[in-house]
Amino acid sequence: GCGSPALDLSPIANARPKIGTTAQAALTNIPSSLAFVSLGWSDTIAGPFPLPFNLVLYGLPGCFLLQSAHTNSPATPTGPGTATYSLPLPNWNFLLGVNLYLQGWAPAPGYNSGGVIVSNGVEWVIGSH
Repeated sequence: GCGSPALDLSPIANARPKIGTTAQAALTNIPSSLAFVSLGWSDTIAGPFPLPFNLVLYGLPGCFLLQSAHTNSPATPTGPGTATYSLPLPNWNFLLGVNLYLQGWAPAPGYNSGGVIVSNGVEWVIGSH
């Protein structure tokens, strides 16, 4: 991730992505009270762009887009500089083995000209309970 300290996204060990449960990931080093998680289906291409994609042209030096971004959802604050992203997974067997890619981002006024930092990426492979 980028930022100082870098925005970090990590899986929560006891909330793994399994059908019929709620998968969770934790964000740390959030510079303000807001943070979001982008969820995507690919870590190789986002629209016309091969990944990873350097975001320097958008005013985010040292930051990279690591996945496609099909949804953006707010993370729930859990304390100063921390938040949790939760994704309820229905009990549908056809989801088994599906890969989901997550990347956090947060407003960071003054850190760079884009005013945003992004995290490292997390890959979830949906399993059974």
